[in-house]
Amino acid sequence: MVDPATISAAMTAAASAIGLIDKIADQIKRYLTKAPAAKVPREYRLKIEGKKDTLVAQYDGKVLQTITAKDLEKLPESQLRHVQTYENSMKNHYKVWSKVYPQLANMDSPVSKARVEAQLDEVIAGMKKDLNGILSFLENCGLHLDDHYIEIRQLVNQA
Repeated sequence: MVDPATISAAMTAAASAIGLIDKIADQIKRYLTKAPAAKVPREYRLKIEGKKDTLVAQYDGKVLQTITAKDLEKLPESQLRHVQTYENSMKNHYKVWSKVYPQLANMDSPVSKARVEAQLDEVIAGMKKDLNGILSFLENCGLHLDDHYIEIRQLVNQA
């Protein structure tokens, strides 16, 4: 049987990591598709959040699925521990992204813009494995992914 502390840590890490994906998804999409920024932030239909000791997937505000600590007991301990590694790595990528991405809007020089874009490309490349790992973990927990989670996975994998 898996240690309850490991399950709790995995639940917390998954919730934190999905929160990071939610924060960065629109920016990555804009960057990769070269789409203009929306005047009003897009509201996603599917939202996954950590609430106490559960992961809750809501679709249009209605609870669609709930994953509890008991559900995570079915997963191998190594997978539960590894989601924490993905979360830590995503935090590091997010720190870099949040410092570099805003600079892109202020670039007048093509050389400076190319440098910033190269940094962003590196962050996306580094984030690819982590993002896929987190989303796969959620799927292994039994969550059905849709909406921006699928879209961002496809964009990052194609980048």
